[in-house]
Amino acid sequence: MMSLMHKVFSILLLLSAITLNVHADSLPNHMKDASELTSDIFKAARPNVLLCILPSIPGVDTGDIIGKVTLGTEPGSFVCEYTQFIDSTAMGPYVTSDFQWLNATYEQLASWLTSLAHVEKSDKGHYYVFRCSEHNSEHPPAICAQSTSGKGFEFGYETVSDNGHKSCGSFVGAVYASPFFDVAVAGWNECTGKTFSPECHQCNGDGCGAFHCSAFTTWDQCPKGSHVCGYQTCVGNLCSQKRICEWDK
Repeated sequence: MMSLMHKVFSILLLLSAITLNVHADSLPNHMKDASELTSDIFKAARPNVLLCILPSIPGVDTGDIIGKVTLGTEPGSFVCEYTQFIDSTAMGPYVTSDFQWLNATYEQLASWLTSLAHVEKSDKGHYYVFRCSEHNSEHPPAICAQSTSGKGFEFGYETVSDNGHKSCGSFVGAVYASPFFDVAVAGWNECTGKTFSPECHQCNGDGCGAFHCSAFTTWDQCPKGSHVCGYQTCVGNLCSQKRICEWDK
């Protein structure tokens, strides 16, 4: 059975083709096989944490399982880290090298979600959820995407409380960062040389500790002769992340 997400993105691409049929032949397929993910693509996607989807397997209910792409144990390899739901109970996390990943920008996601996905309300604002007639209680919960201020789109599963309140939670760690906010996703660090942080604005002290920053804190770009090699998570994700620069070798 074709997975829920595969169907969703196929429909999205079809709608895009209908709307922009002049350019239909040049529209890419944004769902890519694991073999198409390279180290250069993975690094260039930062700070996005790529969404991955498990393929449907005959006799095994994996059609609606999503996760985040992480580095594998072998150099240059990647795996999908996911949670398996059994009788609505989360098990894992597990990893697999058999997956597809979403090669899309924040803007493309925003267009797709607002055009096709169902909009739901929660105490955190609105979120988008993918539903189809084939989804049933034996499947994992419906896949959703929360638009989170200061972050972007976070992917996870819809939850429904005992009193019927819906929300997008159980996030899998896949985040597509909004270009309208400074980076505020899970910190990463691939620095190997001499590092420093550029100047911060609307900040105090180190621009990262308690009472030293806010969601309005911004950081300068790394200066010429250096590059971004990581980000430091500040005050439990309440502030913009601190950019870490490394001098070019």
